[in-house]
Amino acid sequence: MKPSIFKSTGEKRRDFKIVNIIIHIFAITHALVCFLLRSNGVDDGIFLTVLTLLMIIILINFFNGTTDVFVSLSLLSLLAGFYIGTKGADLIAFLIPDNEVITHVLATFTVTEVLGWMVFFILRKRLTRK
Repeated sequence: MKPSIFKSTGEKRRDFKIVNIIIHIFAITHALVCFLLRSNGVDDGIFLTVLTLLMIIILINFFNGTTDVFVSLSLLSLLAGFYIGTKGADLIAFLIPDNEVITHVLATFTVTEVLGWMVFFILRKRLTRK
């Protein structure tokens, strides 16, 4: 039976490439959604929360995570994403004070990358040494 691209095969290199693609696609998607909504004066909070949760679900499912892993990582990721994103946007606004939209887009992209890789490093113990 051919292995699914949406499940870990235990081959470290292949799994790392797929996780890399997943995280980067979500970071770019987060940034685009943030840019489009903020440019039009729409609050992006719920949309970014749903995208973050979807990324976490896909990563946990990829590594065959259990329900307790799903619940704990989802909750921690959403809370950390909100807090780090808010503080990150404040820091970027200090460095780039004149453009609120770009500030939020940069913070959103960075936080999504950080959260995705944090989840990967938590779940990577399931990878074999190949």
